[in-house]
Amino acid sequence: MEKDQKSPYHVLTKDEVREKMKKQIDDISGVFSISESDAIVLLKYHRWDSMKVSDCLVENKEKALLESGLRSVVPDPNGELSLVLCLFCFKTPSEFDGDLVSTPFCSHNFCTACWNNHLKRFFYPAEKNNQTAISCPHPACRAAVGPDTIEKLPVPDQDMYKKYILKSYREGNKVLDIKKCPARDCRYLIAFQKENNDDGEEDCSLNVVCLCGHIFCWRCMLESHRPVTCNNASDWLYKDLKILSKVSDESSKLSSIPARKNVVLSPSSIRRTITKTCCPHCLRSENMHGKQYSLFVTCTCGGRYYWRCMQSEKDHKEASGLYKLCNVQRTVEREAEVKDSCVEHWKACGVLVEKAKSDLKDFEESIIEKPSDLTEKDITIIRKGLMLVRQCRQVIQWSCVYDYYHAEYETSKREYLRFLQANATSLVDSFANTLKEEKERGLSDTSQEFCCVKHKVSVETTDLGNHFYHFIKTLQEGLDDVKVKAYDNYGGLFWFCDRCTYGNTWFHKKCQVCCDDTAAPPELSDLSMGDVMK
Repeated sequence: MEKDQKSPYHVLTKDEVREKMKKQIDDISGVFSISESDAIVLLKYHRWDSMKVSDCLVENKEKALLESGLRSVVPDPNGELSLVLCLFCFKTPSEFDGDLVSTPFCSHNFCTACWNNHLKRFFYPAEKNNQTAISCPHPACRAAVGPDTIEKLPVPDQDMYKKYILKSYREGNKVLDIKKCPARDCRYLIAFQKENNDDGEEDCSLNVVCLCGHIFCWRCMLESHRPVTCNNASDWLYKDLKILSKVSDESSKLSSIPARKNVVLSPSSIRRTITKTCCPHCLRSENMHGKQYSLFVTCTCGGRYYWRCMQSEKDHKEASGLYKLCNVQRTVEREAEVKDSCVEHWKACGVLVEKAKSDLKDFEESIIEKPSDLTEKDITIIRKGLMLVRQCRQVIQWSCVYDYYHAEYETSKREYLRFLQANATSLVDSFANTLKEEKERGLSDTSQEFCCVKHKVSVETTDLGNHFYHFIKTLQEGLDDVKVKAYDNYGGLFWFCDRCTYGNTWFHKKCQVCCDDTAAPPELSDLSMGDVMK
């Protein structure tokens, strides 16, 4: 569901990342005639920026090597002493099993045990991984420690150093941003070109599709949550969804309790039942347990008030003596209805997302267990279609969160959004059914007839991807097509519909234009098919 452009990321295995690092080292070593050990030190010193290393070596090779600690330092006046004992523990080689080890650029000798302690203490821990160079253990020495020094140490230290360098390439890389796929048990790594990411919202929220099938947001590492922002997605998953689901459960439990007719229990009112309210007459605290089914509450002081808005009974009486509903009650019940519908729609869409995941997984397993006569191109076409269905289902699910956060007080936008959701769902259902039929035909028929089907599936895949690209774009732009204007419900001779802006008389409770079945539906001009997607 992206425009036809070069992908700024690559999905790699750990071995492929290691090979990529090795090639970078070999290139610097071969072009500038330096050892692989020196190339590693230089690249790590410049955070694996080959262009920066090349520029430094071309401009002044000796200066570049000296700054990174790859040139001999001033001889130590106590150098003769370091030839016979370790400068840390002051033991001679006869007192431990091994030899004294120093870098090629200084005369500071240390035993292997002291080298091991030095590396573990200052460089190998995760919090020290931002170090750009490993230096000699001597406090006053800047000589660089590279593979040519590490290879003199025991094998465990050599293995630890290799892991350290690979981790430095992954986490301290200035050019590539490399992260592990957040899916459980996935071993793939994602390499993202930082030069393509100028900290813009669009690139930071890039939709990444891993080879394992997991789709996630590059910026926050949550599952792909377009069209909502990372903050909205985080708030929904870790706060609002839990609260709304809990309130919904409490509402379903209380629904079995006998209540007076025409009294609607809302999530907001349920939350109030477990707290205490305050009488507006005497400010005395009142326990609302068991009283939420009555419109008005009588306090011990004799004052009566409506417990939802904390206003007295007198304020709720009209001149005729009849009671009127307050705006607070309308707002509470409307918000409760919206929140309940968003949660229910989210859960229903989640079921479809899981089914799409299951369909893709079943197809992959069927290809492995029972190889068919389908060509690799056929399998790619079907897999791409199944993956697109999953992405589209996920977008529709997250559009429910968009509904919750961005259309709370704009009725016209909510109606238009739900129209777009229904239309998008219909398109995905139709494509999923077509794909299922043609997939079954393809697994049982490899004739020329299936070649025609492949073309049909490819075209519909592209069309659906284009449609959802514009669907996401329309939501991210704030549904600007809908012109919403606020009006005072009790001012003037007419009230104006916030969907079509038609002026209705106060005798009409519903808009006469929007309720007209002969009225033309909204045009989907912004959802026309765009450029061909990949």
